[in-house]
Amino acid sequence: MNSQLSKEYVVNMINFREKIEQALSETKDEPTQIDRIAEIRGWFRPNQNSDIYPAIQNYLNGSADLQTTVAKIAKPIDEAIKEGKTDDISLGYIWNSLLHSSKRIPFRDAEQHAKLVDLVKAIQEHPDPSGGSTYKTLSGLGMQAREAYNDIPRHDTGLFKQDFHAWANLNYFLARLTESGVFEFYLYTIWAMREALEKAPGRLPGWYDIHVPAAAVWVFALGSKLYEREEDLTPKNRNEGNPAKGGDLWTGGPVFSKERWAFWKKRFGDVAGEEGDASLVSEETRKIARDAVEAMEKAESA
Repeated sequence: MNSQLSKEYVVNMINFREKIEQALSETKDEPTQIDRIAEIRGWFRPNQNSDIYPAIQNYLNGSADLQTTVAKIAKPIDEAIKEGKTDDISLGYIWNSLLHSSKRIPFRDAEQHAKLVDLVKAIQEHPDPSGGSTYKTLSGLGMQAREAYNDIPRHDTGLFKQDFHAWANLNYFLARLTESGVFEFYLYTIWAMREALEKAPGRLPGWYDIHVPAAAVWVFALGSKLYEREEDLTPKNRNEGNPAKGGDLWTGGPVFSKERWAFWKKRFGDVAGEEGDASLVSEETRKIARDAVEAMEKAESA
């Protein structure tokens, strides 16, 4: 990058941060702040002209029941199926609305996340007018979740606690879907743990605050199911890549194992005991790490 481009990049990043700071100053409501950040950062989020996202919010705030909500958001898809308009059949708008909704719900609010999981279950059970499997397979959910996973907080565009919270909340929702058996995202557990616990962050500000809460929520949601999971994910051929590989600090293989679990537990303990520069790890993150250790100990004795 030449010096002129470098200067332009820095200016753009400063402007970017200033836009977010301005947006955050205009409201103290964190879900609304997350909405504004999503817009500025260009996260995958609901279509502004869609009726699906408002319907989901009405369901979450109790002004609409589950059956009414499913009927409303499935109606245009049902109509497209009946009319044979295959190009119009996509559940992507539903998943974007659900995934963004999860970012707005604190991971400590297990009841609201449970409502989101119940909504996904109900969509899965919604009858396909053609007798097909559009709903049963939750078509497109895996792809949309992978896209949403690209919305990880970035250092170069400024770091805000609302970014950290939204990221942890999304991970918690994916973990709850996994725990319920509705859709499996177990591999994401390793991705979250690898970033948080298997890489040496050095002196990079915000690293633990970004990654540790997002890793801890998989323990909170899965508990003993994660502890008991034993799986060797070594690639069968070179074309598969190695998505379950460890970070530099993990010397074992691409596995779910008691040994890797024990390593994660030790590393959560390390973060919980981290003292000194608050820019490296906040007290909020240290507490979450302590809670993760306690949750792991509970899972081991379940």
